[in-house]
Amino acid sequence: MNFQSLDYVLFLPIALAGYWLLRSRDVERLGWLFGVSCLFYMAWNAAYIALMLGTISLDFVLGRLLATTEEPRRRRLLLWCSVVTNLGALGVFKYFDFFAGAIADGLAQVGLAVAPATLGFALPVGISFYTFQSLAYAIDVYRRRMPAEPNWLRYVAFVTFFPQLVAGPIVRASELLPQLMRRPTVTRTLVARGLFVIATGMVKKIGVADYLAVNFVDRVFDDPSAYTSTEVMLALYGYTLQIYCDFSGYTDVARGSGMLFGLTLPENFDRPYQATNPAEFWRRWHMTLSSWLRDYLYFPLGGSKVSPARAYFNLWITLFLIGLWHGAAWTFVIYGMLHATVMIGHRFVSRNTPRKPDGDTLRSRVIKVVATLHFVVLSRVFFRATDLGNARDVLERLAAGDVGYGHMVTSVWCLLVIGYVAHYLPRDWYSRAQETFVKLPAPAQGLALAGVGGALLQVVSADVVPYIYLQF
Repeated sequence: MNFQSLDYVLFLPIALAGYWLLRSRDVERLGWLFGVSCLFYMAWNAAYIALMLGTISLDFVLGRLLATTEEPRRRRLLLWCSVVTNLGALGVFKYFDFFAGAIADGLAQVGLAVAPATLGFALPVGISFYTFQSLAYAIDVYRRRMPAEPNWLRYVAFVTFFPQLVAGPIVRASELLPQLMRRPTVTRTLVARGLFVIATGMVKKIGVADYLAVNFVDRVFDDPSAYTSTEVMLALYGYTLQIYCDFSGYTDVARGSGMLFGLTLPENFDRPYQATNPAEFWRRWHMTLSSWLRDYLYFPLGGSKVSPARAYFNLWITLFLIGLWHGAAWTFVIYGMLHATVMIGHRFVSRNTPRKPDGDTLRSRVIKVVATLHFVVLSRVFFRATDLGNARDVLERLAAGDVGYGHMVTSVWCLLVIGYVAHYLPRDWYSRAQETFVKLPAPAQGLALAGVGGALLQVVSADVVPYIYLQF
């Protein structure tokens, strides 16, 4: 059930109506929220609902046991049970076939022909998100950073809350559980902001991401040889804008939908292409994943409070796993290693270069932004390519150096310019636009939303274009 589909347009008001009708009845309200979330998930893949509920229910039980157990060894055993279960499910369904094939290929290189023992399982939608969310809860209870949740229904309603269930943001228990404990309240202002954020997300997704994908980016990656080097480079700019608008658009709709339930979800993007270095980029891009790996992997490994060599290794393994998290393919392995290598290089240079006493000038900041953006753009070759052969074809056309714009149409040019200009506008411009919308009378808000909807209907593709991050 894609957010931009008619199914979601019909589903969301029904979910909201039942939720607010049951506002004063806590058990029934949570039961309704859990029920509609399960229906939302089953619309994607009903077969895996038992897997999701089984793993998160186990974490609920383990959390309760961790809260009542003081013996350190037993507590570690309970935590490892959660780690093995969650990462084991992720490994079996997402990575088993990839590593089995890699091992078979490696053996073939030394003359041992072995058929890979693949399982052929379909990837459960959202497994990379809800496993991290539930595992983080178990770790936080183990660290005594939050109390164990005593109510199973509230816990499963937290993990399965449908706007963020299948593609994030990755919500911490400490962020959402306390909100579910309170009786919900909603105001006209919150509803208006929620509708504005949803509309913004739809414009990003349908008006920018889908249009660029269907009318330019997909065509170039499907047959790079048919395009000039400049057109391939423009397609990389296009994909870089597309994936941002696609994923941040999903987050906007998720956050806006959450507001309509009186619930606040964390932001996941902070204008990432304004970053001046790779480290800042990852602090701005998919922030809930970056902070998750920082808190539950990088810091436990020692972070930067260890020897320089160990600190570089900690950084490398974190970025490598960020790449692998996105998909079980060599393209994502290379993507992660590129970012890891550049991040290490940046840290080494920045820590061994004297800082200027007057700080960054505007000129130096612009240079850093442009350099960081182009590293990100070029690394997207491996993020978007279907396989290593496709990545090689794209890079070969890029390196050919021929110039030509014959396949570029005016609408794509305009969208690229408008999209990047909007990304670099001051943040408070967006805030002012939101507050202006909030202050409008309800009929005017309705007309504005209808106008946006009508405009999007003019550019929407015939088939619903899935969100990119649903495949992860």
